[in-house]
Amino acid sequence: MTRLARWLAILYVVLLPVGRSGLPMNAQWGDLVLPVLAVAATREQPLGRWWRAQDWPLALYLLVTLVTALISAEPSAGLKHLAKQLSVALVFVVFRQLTADAALTRTLAKTFVLTVAAVTLASVPVVFLRPWPGFVPALLGASATLPFLGLVGRLRGGFLTPEMLGNALLVAFVLALALRAGRSGGARAAWTAVATILAAGEFLTFSHSVAGFAVTAVLFVFRAGPSRPGRYLAWSAAIAVVVTVNAASLVEPGPAANDYGVGPVSFQVMGARVHGELIHYAALKQTAWSSFLDHPLTGLGPGQFGRETERAFQEGRFNARYRNKPPQCDLMGRLAESGILGGLSLLLLWGSWLRAGPALSTRSAMQSAALTAVVGLLVNSVNADVMNFRFLWLAAAWASWPEAPPDEASAPNA
Repeated sequence: MTRLARWLAILYVVLLPVGRSGLPMNAQWGDLVLPVLAVAATREQPLGRWWRAQDWPLALYLLVTLVTALISAEPSAGLKHLAKQLSVALVFVVFRQLTADAALTRTLAKTFVLTVAAVTLASVPVVFLRPWPGFVPALLGASATLPFLGLVGRLRGGFLTPEMLGNALLVAFVLALALRAGRSGGARAAWTAVATILAAGEFLTFSHSVAGFAVTAVLFVFRAGPSRPGRYLAWSAAIAVVVTVNAASLVEPGPAANDYGVGPVSFQVMGARVHGELIHYAALKQTAWSSFLDHPLTGLGPGQFGRETERAFQEGRFNARYRNKPPQCDLMGRLAESGILGGLSLLLLWGSWLRAGPALSTRSAMQSAALTAVVGLLVNSVNADVMNFRFLWLAAAWASWPEAPPDEASAPNA
C-alpha cells in the first residue's frame, strides 16, 4: 500500500469522533478524506476488482433504496439518503481492501482504540470535574435529565451524541482486548489500562449502548467455549442487561420528570394499574410500524420518515423535540421508509456480515473482535440508527473479509 494511502487511512480513523462539521447532508470531515483515500488505494488494485460475488446483499440493499426513492413522493430526498448510504458503503469497500496489508490494518485498529480512549479521557474531567464553573463544552459532553436516572453528566467525546460515543466505545473496547491478547509485561498492562478506560467511559455515556457492550464482551471472552457454568452465568447477565435496557426504553413510571416522554400511558402489572410516560423510543417505533402498515411494500421513501413525526407533532402526539426525528431503530426505520423490500434487504445484509469468513472460534483475536463488535452494534440497532455509524462499516470490513489479517495471537481469552 502506498504511503499516501496509509496516512489517509489513519487520518480518516482519527477524524471519526469529529461528528459536527456543518457540511451538507450531515457529512463528516472524514467523508472528505474517504474519496481521496479510495483513489490512492486504487494504485494497488483497480476499483473494479474490489467488488466480490458475495457482495450481492450490499448491492441489493442499495438497489432497494434506489428503487423506493424513485417511486416515493419526494425522490430527491430519497436520492440524498441513497448518497449517504453509498458513502458509508464506501467505507466498507475501501477498508476491506486495505486489510490486504496486515500491518496497516493492525495500525488502524490501534489508532481507532487510542483515539476513542483519548477523547473519552478528555471528556471525563470536563464533564464531571467542571474545571470551568458553569461551562461544559457541548462537544465533550453535557448534563441531562434522563428517565429513571435523573440529572447526570453524559460523555460525548466529540461525537454527535452520547449514544454514538457509547457504540464507538463498544468497538474500541473489544479491539483493545484483542490487542491485549498474547501480550505480556508492560504491553499487556498498557492495553489492560486502555480497555479499563473504555469500559468506564461506556457506562459514563449513560446510553442504551451498554446492552450491545455486554453482549460483545461476553461473546468475545467466551468465544472459544471456556467453562460451561461461567459461560452460562455471563450470558445470563448479558441478556439481563439487554432486557433491562430495552424495557427502560418503553415507559417511565410516574409523572413526567423530563422531556423524553411523549405522553401519558397506563398499563397493568400483576393486577395493579401503573401510570407513566411513554418514552420517545417506543413512540417512534409505534409511528414507524404504523407507517409500515400504511405502505407495506415500498414504504414512505428513504429519508422521509420525518413527515410522519411532523404529522404526529401537529396532531399533539409528539412534543417539539421529536417533530423531525429518525426512527432510532434501523429495522423499524427501514420498514417504514422502504417497506418489506427494504426490511428484507437489510436483514440479508446483516446476515452476510455475520456469515462471512471462518467460524468465530477459529478466527484470530482481531477478526473475532471485529465480528463481535458488529454483533453488539446490531443488538443496539433496536434503539439507534447504527447503519449511519461509520465505525460499524469499518468493523464489518475487518470482520467479513476472509483474508483479514491474522494478528500476533489468537488466545481464546484476552
